[in-house]
Amino acid sequence: MNEEYVLPGTKMVMIDFEGRRLTGANFFCGEPAALVDVQLPADNLDKVLSRWHDTIEELHTILDRPIPKIGHRLHDKGQSLYFTAPIDALYSAIELSETALLVALGEIQPEQLTESGHQTHVERLMELFEDEARPDLLRLQQQAQLHEVPFLWDDDLVSLGYGIHSRSWAQDELPDPEELDWKQHGKIPLAFITGTNGKSTTTRLCSQILKAANLTAGFSSTDGIWAGENCLDQGDYSGPGGAREVLRNGEVDAAILEVARGGLLRRGVGAEDADVALITNVAEDHLGEYGVNTLEELIEAKFIVRKALSSTGKLVLNADDAGIVNFAAGLDQDMVWYSLDRTNAVIEAQVDRGETVLFVNKNHLCLMTQGELVDICPVNEIPITLNGAARHNISNALAASAVCWQLGIKTDFIREGLITFAGDRHNNPGRGNLLHINNISIMVDFAHNPHGLTAVVDTLLQLPARRRLVMLGHAGDRSDDDIQALTRVAMRLNPELVVIYELEDYLRGREVGEIPRIISDTLADGGFASECIALASNPVAGTKLALHWANEGDFLLLLVLGDRDLVLDLLESRQF
Repeated sequence: MNEEYVLPGTKMVMIDFEGRRLTGANFFCGEPAALVDVQLPADNLDKVLSRWHDTIEELHTILDRPIPKIGHRLHDKGQSLYFTAPIDALYSAIELSETALLVALGEIQPEQLTESGHQTHVERLMELFEDEARPDLLRLQQQAQLHEVPFLWDDDLVSLGYGIHSRSWAQDELPDPEELDWKQHGKIPLAFITGTNGKSTTTRLCSQILKAANLTAGFSSTDGIWAGENCLDQGDYSGPGGAREVLRNGEVDAAILEVARGGLLRRGVGAEDADVALITNVAEDHLGEYGVNTLEELIEAKFIVRKALSSTGKLVLNADDAGIVNFAAGLDQDMVWYSLDRTNAVIEAQVDRGETVLFVNKNHLCLMTQGELVDICPVNEIPITLNGAARHNISNALAASAVCWQLGIKTDFIREGLITFAGDRHNNPGRGNLLHINNISIMVDFAHNPHGLTAVVDTLLQLPARRRLVMLGHAGDRSDDDIQALTRVAMRLNPELVVIYELEDYLRGREVGEIPRIISDTLADGGFASECIALASNPVAGTKLALHWANEGDFLLLLVLGDRDLVLDLLESRQF
């Protein structure tokens, strides 16, 4: 909401603030909380924040509620104000926080909180808390914690246990905790996977390994929700909602949950008591959202997943990512590291301590634990590595192996999963899918940021090609700098033709033609001739143009960010 407030000693200013519920472990704390994002002027900032904090405590005292944990975070674009709250009081807590903010800004005088003559602010808040209160819900949550049983909740359902050990009830039909057989509800192997790139591929690779171990793996990702071979729904389910859908599925006996930055920052982690949390890598992407404006802040945001680990859970981390290594150095947490290089300093230090590590040695994926070296499989036997050319997928294979090892999967099953993961449309749609049509090589990929595309380009530069073509576009929510940087990475392939497509369904405030113009201008600034640039109305039209242009021996890189299934259908119809 937008309101105008007069601050003492300042001119009239516009204050923007937005409240939201943090329903799980989050950027600020390890439990549910009410958050208000606000943009306060610099004048009297410390005084306003102090008054807000004091008013939160005062209102809780007046309302006879326990004093919560209260805090705030300053960032380049504003302030995040938060305090912890029970799960049956989060909406009311946001209202309380905004009321306290009005007091801190001077819009409401402290004596007006309880003045007589009309419904006071305190009376309004008291009614809100009473209306939202669910003592039966809190009682069930407390008993679940007492019995060490996983507890999931949302506005519609409440669940006890995960997967095959789970049961769900409607919010208005909650069971009496005294009548439950708590032994029927329990955990299943559970892993969270986050990072900037490689999340979906690693999630699917873990699922393949679990399948090899005869487990029905449930997983959620940016592509949808699966229980074993069954796709339950398509779409972006990398937030808490997707996690709950998987963990409530009665067929699932192991779960791999992709966790994206947006869901972590908007709502927090969607479950608790995970056995493993993996961070694949962290690069600049989606900066400027939810108070995360720098790479360092993004790294911290990705590490939110550690707050949802069980007491025995472990972090699986990429020792080749300097930002991850630096942040992890300040943590007191059990970690498993992996690297493409056996001589990586972090790996060597872990080996000296007898800790579990994974690395590549003499072109083999290896696991070392308690001083024992275990050969998992040759890199060249893993299809998605393209005989070792795709180093980013070697890293993803190491990550998946580390996650599944921590879930208790034997190395024989890990090897089987790795070598049977074809990386095609069936088990990894739109990510490194390599096809051959009339002796023309085609890779369909989702790379949508410079970090991810660099990995793809480095791979393709090792593969033979008479001529190269790149097809690309972008969604409108990325900055001009992001689009320009992605284009410059694509130019490293020295393509003879660049096909630029429009994504009209993802303009997100931009004009039609604006993004293709940014890409074209960037190509021109890099010395790319205008006759070597073609425009298409959408990815399918761009793919048709690319196929018409291509001849035997050419390599087409199709960066497909929309209409993926239509593009893959078109390509498969041309194969023979």
